[in-house]
Amino acid sequence: MASKSTNYGNYQNYLGPNHAPGSPPAIHVRDLRLSVITALGFSFKGRRCLDVGCNDGSVSTQIAFDFEASDVVGVDIDPNLVSKAEDLFSLKASRVRPSSDPSGRLVDYYPMSAVLRHGRIPASSSAASHWPSVKFVAADWVVSTDPALAGPYDVILVLSVIKWIHLEHLDEGLVNFFRKCSTSLASGGYLILEAQNWDSYQKAVRPNAAPHFAKNLERLKYRPETSFTQLLQDEGLNLCATSDQLRRPITIYRKA
Repeated sequence: MASKSTNYGNYQNYLGPNHAPGSPPAIHVRDLRLSVITALGFSFKGRRCLDVGCNDGSVSTQIAFDFEASDVVGVDIDPNLVSKAEDLFSLKASRVRPSSDPSGRLVDYYPMSAVLRHGRIPASSSAASHWPSVKFVAADWVVSTDPALAGPYDVILVLSVIKWIHLEHLDEGLVNFFRKCSTSLASGGYLILEAQNWDSYQKAVRPNAAPHFAKNLERLKYRPETSFTQLLQDEGLNLCATSDQLRRPITIYRKA
């Protein structure tokens, strides 16, 4: 595992063996979780999405460019990770063939060598209109009142971050988080959740991980394996699809 943030308990390069065997994939490799989600028959196309705990922006960027979401907002508590996300988006956007080309837009059209030689296309340029709308915000979404994060969203993704939200904000904060997900979704919107199991919580407070959460762990009554589905249902979010294909289950809930 790469370096961690002792302030927040989250990790940089937080991909790899927790989701599937092997090392963290290169930035051009599609995230396996997104492939699993689409295999369940789910489509991001034309939808406004919020990626909570967006980390380095890999998922946010992919659902925008590769899965054709109309708008994507990535939020992470760690400003250093948000900076990495903005850099990744800039790189990806600079490789897109402009829509002004007779053949239309094509992702990963320009090779990396062209970007290195000629530089990146500024996101504020007139050519930017063919790019998907993507922005990143440094904030704790659980308590944030930033209007830029208000929604409503068609999709909210919470991938391998719920443990840290739970440890930081305790049971009451978890309930408030699920409630905020519900109120921030449009009618018929979807919450996509990849939850860590209780064993992962216990490992999180080890001396080499995030020991500052140890006392909080002792106060938690809710468990991901037994409590989350009912808590979400209490907020009007009903389970509609699940996959155990990867090491952590992916569940999709729909707002009634």
